[in-house]
Amino acid sequence: MAKKSRKGQKNKPWTAQDEERLIENVKKNVTNLSKAFKLTSKEIQRTPGACAGHWYANTSIKSGHCLFMTISGKHIAINRKNGKGNKSSMSLYQKVLAIFGLTY
Repeated sequence: MAKKSRKGQKNKPWTAQDEERLIENVKKNVTNLSKAFKLTSKEIQRTPGACAGHWYANTSIKSGHCLFMTISGKHIAINRKNGKGNKSSMSLYQKVLAIFGLTY
C-alpha cells in the first residue's frame, strides 16, 4: 500500500517508465534541471519537487547514469551542479584529461 503524503495524497511508487522519462528529460535539458523536472512532472503526473527529489536521492547516484559532471579545484560532482562531491587530489587539468581518457 502506498504511503500518504503530508497533503493526504497517496505517494505512488516510481516505475521504470517514470524513471526513464525523468532521465530522458534531464538528458534533453542538462543545463536547466528545473525545466527537466517540470516537463517530467507533467508527463508522469507528479510534482516537480517529487521529480527533483527522486533525481537527487535515487536516479542520479545510480551507477551508469552520469549525464553531466561539475569539476572544481577540489571536487568532482557527478549529476550535480555544484562543485561539492567526491574529494579529489588531482588538479583541475588532470581531471579534465582523465575525463577524456588522456594522461598527464
